[in-house]
Amino acid sequence: MKICFLADAQNVHTQKWTRYFADKNYDVHLITFLENEIPGVNVYPLKLTWPVLINHNVPVFAKAGYFMYENIVKRLVKSIKPDILHAHWATSYGYLGARTGFHPYIISTWGRDVYKATEGSFFYKKLLKYSLNKADLVTATSKDLTWETQKFTRKQVKHIPFGVNIDFWKPSKVENSGQIITIGIVKKLEPYYGVEYLLKAFHLVLKKFSNVKLLIIGDGYEKNRLENLANELNIKEHVEFKGLINHVELLDYYHVIDIFVVPSLIESFGVVVVEAASCGLPVIASNVNGLPETVIDGETGFLVPPQNPQIIAEKISYLINNPEIRKRMGKAARKFVEENYVWKKNAALMEKLYLESVTPVNH
Repeated sequence: MKICFLADAQNVHTQKWTRYFADKNYDVHLITFLENEIPGVNVYPLKLTWPVLINHNVPVFAKAGYFMYENIVKRLVKSIKPDILHAHWATSYGYLGARTGFHPYIISTWGRDVYKATEGSFFYKKLLKYSLNKADLVTATSKDLTWETQKFTRKQVKHIPFGVNIDFWKPSKVENSGQIITIGIVKKLEPYYGVEYLLKAFHLVLKKFSNVKLLIIGDGYEKNRLENLANELNIKEHVEFKGLINHVELLDYYHVIDIFVVPSLIESFGVVVVEAASCGLPVIASNVNGLPETVIDGETGFLVPPQNPQIIAEKISYLINNPEIRKRMGKAARKFVEENYVWKKNAALMEKLYLESVTPVNH
């Protein structure tokens, strides 16, 4: 079977999807705005003449830039002659796939492409509805996102999560010394991930404990503001901003973290939560959108109200004071991932959809 993807080649989830099918000897093609080499995948980079396309979270008018690429993408798909076309992110690549008129056509929603429409933007609602209703099948990464996506289309929406490779994301064989307790987060430094509330919570934790450190992994346009906030809170010497870390090297950082925190305001699923849990870490996460699907409150971690540093601090302090409970939650988190979020099993669900939807033919 020949599969053509429309997605960002630099995104780790795109790389996982395309590599899975390439490794199974499917003929895989990828049309992308962000060029990157992926072993076994034929990559077709689109030359950017509209720089804001690099970031999906752009003003409404910037989405008009995608209209410039309709004919280019249509010609590429026609030349590739795939058996199936699959776009990731409904309001950008999904729109371009819809404009090709190709079938069978699948769109996978990722989160902000749907949640932004629920916030009331007339333009995004129209764009989202148009794209989704041109697809033959729609998938979403979480149950919550599945429900939200279903509001914008008559097509059936399937829930297929972004699992993790549990053979790679696994607990450290060396137990941390316990002398320094490291609280960690892996996120883009953007407002809707709520990192500022973690900084404020950590400020409260430092009033009770001196042997704590906050490790912030990720980059984004909020970095300077967050660094300034750490300075204002007088916690800068206890906070380390690591910037972007190669996905393969990230495992080493999970192994030095004792408590993982995701204080997001909006989160469709939270793959980093599953990665951290797979590494045997208890997770404190906001009780929003898809995050409750990845954390069992009181068993694998804690769910907390968004934008509430006080409660985040209380849960962190509780886990610091109770190392045995911390360990027990970490083990439970690993088991939860093994039972629900094994990447190969999740990817096989998508493969099953392909095989059910397509009889290879020449288009």
